Amino acid sequence: MQPDPVDHPMVQRAIELQPMVAAHADTTEANGTPPVEMIEALTDAGLYRMFIPAAAGGEEVPPLVAFHAVEALAIADPSISWVVMLATELSLVTGALKTEDLREMIGSDEAGGPRCRIAGSARPTNWGKRAEGGWIINGIATYASGIDHATQVVAAFRDVDQPSDSYMSFLDPDQGTILRIWDTMGLRGTGSHDYESSDVFAPDKRTMKIGSRPHAGGANWRIPDSGIASWLQNGGQALGAAQGAIDEVVLHAKLVASKSDSRSLAEREHFRVALGRAQARVGSARSYVREVGGKAWQSIVDGKPDLSAVAHWRLANVNAVHAATEAVEMLFPAAGTNAIHRRWTLERRFRDLQVARRHNAGLDFNWDAGTRHMLGMPALTRGSAIPDRDRYQGDA
Repeated sequence: MQPDPVDHPMVQRAIELQPMVAAHADTTEANGTPPVEMIEALTDAGLYRMFIPAAAGGEEVPPLVAFHAVEALAIADPSISWVVMLATELSLVTGALKTEDLREMIGSDEAGGPRCRIAGSARPTNWGKRAEGGWIINGIATYASGIDHATQVVAAFRDVDQPSDSYMSFLDPDQGTILRIWDTMGLRGTGSHDYESSDVFAPDKRTMKIGSRPHAGGANWRIPDSGIASWLQNGGQALGAAQGAIDEVVLHAKLVASKSDSRSLAEREHFRVALGRAQARVGSARSYVREVGGKAWQSIVDGKPDLSAVAHWRLANVNAVHAATEAVEMLFPAAGTNAIHRRWTLERRFRDLQVARRHNAGLDFNWDAGTRHMLGMPALTRGSAIPDRDRYQGDA
């Protein structure tokens, strides 16, 4: 029997950081990026290294551990959680690098071990031209959450001469330019700016072909659906954002009324109904992720992936994103005019979830990807599930 992922030390570290994360939430929102002391605390806790291979000094935690760690951070502040979530997703790509090259890149042998914080984008929005020993990259990596504090930046690109081939390279942050364009309704504290590369050289030892076999041998790199492998934390981030909203409203429900109704929120039946529906929606979505995720993960660890469970895992994840958004949409009007004031974070979480819902992990093609196995159709496996990108081909 697998241990409960919530009991993992990484999740417990995230829980221990909740008071600090919450205390910095207003500053993070106002400045558009987490403060340095918050970033350092997250780095110290290992939360930026959750999917770095253990052979390179990373934590290499199981996916459901990362899911709950990200969820715990989002209960305190969705923006800080989002930055850690994106770094975790992108750090999964480090498994494609040779261990010795990865250790050199992230400083695994330096005092204190790796303190890497990876930002960037997996979308191949750049173009690369082959050069001796590497590639010359031009273009823009979009939505690079946490770019201000990154130690490495992922730039995904298409080969100018072979546009059907896509790659990812790890660049040093000072090789390119941050384009400060992040100005949105929600997740404003994530600093998800663009990153421009202009004739930047990326060596082969820091570059991998998208869809190629990883060098890392752990089970994280054997999940037969790259969409769920990369995006499982999105469900955790959304559920944490919603649970934080629910917890906050419950805390104040007996104390607040409104100008049009002297009764407290807790005394109003329509509020209690909305609260119950919201909590049930979040709780059931979390349980679905845990149930099918545990089954799928065990089958992968055992070397016999259960594709049905993996397909349900994809459904559970996109459902978590939608369920969390819908839960807060139920709660917001039920809280009356209290919901619109910034003394609560409910209005911020409402905005944050509207933005989070637009990530690839929350888009409708995930429902398609999750139901294909049920219908006996070819699964979107071992390659990007994004419809306009090439499918996995052999061992290239």
